Amino acid sequence: MLEAALPLLLAVAAGAVFGAVKLFDDPERSVSTLNRFCLYLAFPALIFANVATAELSLADAPGFVVAIIAPTLILLLLLGLTSARVEPNDRAALGLGASLGNIAYLGIPLAASLVGPQVVGLASLAAALHIVVTIPLGTWVLLRWGPGGGAEGGASPLVRALRLPLVWAPILALLARSLPAELLAPVLTPMTWIGSAASPVALAMIGLYLHTHRRELLLLRWSDGALIGAKLLLLPALATLTVIVGLRLGLIGVDAGKVVIILAAMPTAITTFALAEEYGIGREAIVRGIVGSTLAFMLTFPWLAPRLLELL
Repeated sequence: MLEAALPLLLAVAAGAVFGAVKLFDDPERSVSTLNRFCLYLAFPALIFANVATAELSLADAPGFVVAIIAPTLILLLLLGLTSARVEPNDRAALGLGASLGNIAYLGIPLAASLVGPQVVGLASLAAALHIVVTIPLGTWVLLRWGPGGGAEGGASPLVRALRLPLVWAPILALLARSLPAELLAPVLTPMTWIGSAASPVALAMIGLYLHTHRRELLLLRWSDGALIGAKLLLLPALATLTVIVGLRLGLIGVDAGKVVIILAAMPTAITTFALAEEYGIGREAIVRGIVGSTLAFMLTFPWLAPRLLELL
């Protein structure tokens, strides 16, 4: 697990070092600028390339789509019912951080390592489904659960979410899959190249933010633990239950079920900070959730994953 998460932590540490040596004259403005690059260009390009090239054959697992999506929907329903009295910024961060996982960077390689290379296609499909559903839904949750219920100039949270290219990227990628290969290839090459900068830049930006706001970020709240627990414990448990039901009904295969459980146990996605920073909602809580869940993941996953997989 350390090998998988170490590059993420090193990139965050690099951003903190940039702040310590005062590489940026105005760290707040630099974070905002880098975030716009990630949110409006790099992350949409990365998502477009990943979804457009994902292997989307369901093979013998008709319940796979339900198993990927249903646990997240159930988790958000539970959080929505139990967190009404939580401070809006923390509640918004809780919903967003618990629903979006670091599937593409960590999940797909770990699934292939633990189950076998034959599941790379299923894991890619899961990543595509996760992105298509959770990016629009997570953005809506962030805005709806945040201060003021997401209203800005009369625009509803749904309208504000739909303004983001990040929301449209997976949908456009699905449509682009119908294009002939000779037309899609010239688009995929620059998208892949630009998208490769998304994670390193975003992680360094988080490190810079960590250094700039280190005093505020040390003020841990119980909701931070709730976010990490929901992401690393509750969501995998819900995924396991969903898979067991699917296996009993013959709607999902064992390998597909293992992929669902592994991907559900991933830490909070880096993308969540880009969204929180853009809207100024739950930034500190999201940063604590990303870093905290990534660190906790290295402890929980080696212990939890084998025990959950043994249930199948």
